Amino acid sequence: MVKNLLRNSLLALPLIACAGVSQAADAVLEPAPAPAPVLAEPPGFWHGFYVGALVGYHHETVDTIPGNGSGVSVGGYVGGNYRFNNDIVVGVEGDYNAAFGSFDTFGWELASFGSVRGRIGYAMDRWHIYATGGLALADFDSQFAGLGDPDIETGWAAGGGVEYMITDNISARAEYLYMGFNDTFQDVGAPPGISTDIQNVRGGVAFHF
Repeated sequence: MVKNLLRNSLLALPLIACAGVSQAADAVLEPAPAPAPVLAEPPGFWHGFYVGALVGYHHETVDTIPGNGSGVSVGGYVGGNYRFNNDIVVGVEGDYNAAFGSFDTFGWELASFGSVRGRIGYAMDRWHIYATGGLALADFDSQFAGLGDPDIETGWAAGGGVEYMITDNISARAEYLYMGFNDTFQDVGAPPGISTDIQNVRGGVAFHF
């Protein structure tokens, strides 16, 4: 009887070994679970399109002409931003402003001005600080009959500002913009070389889509 037990045990050993090898192979060949997907962080503030309103103060001077012009400006702006992962923000923006006021000792006064500009800035959560520059436009009207109205002047614009997100969709800004124009008023008889500059300090509120 003891011999039979030993013989049966010896015969069972290969089966047990094969079963262990099979289980080990299954464990090795079983694929590892797929890693959980990594979700990209949302771009946060300062990404996308926006539209807003502006109110400010403008001041203009004309080379060789004594006096200066100044007054209130009211307008609007529209633009779009792209925010990179390193928080650099680039975008493009256009604005148009009606100008109210008068120009001392000069026959023409600023009626409206605007610009189309590129922007580059840096985002810090709800804050955004930026520089801007591009094309400037200005329109002057005559103050006296018979003088004629100049054509729209074209020049360049440069400035900067800071913005703050009040809510997830509404921002407020403070901005300074300088606009320079060369060879102005030639179409109404001015000699070449007369330059005009406009400075505009303004605040704005925008809705972001």
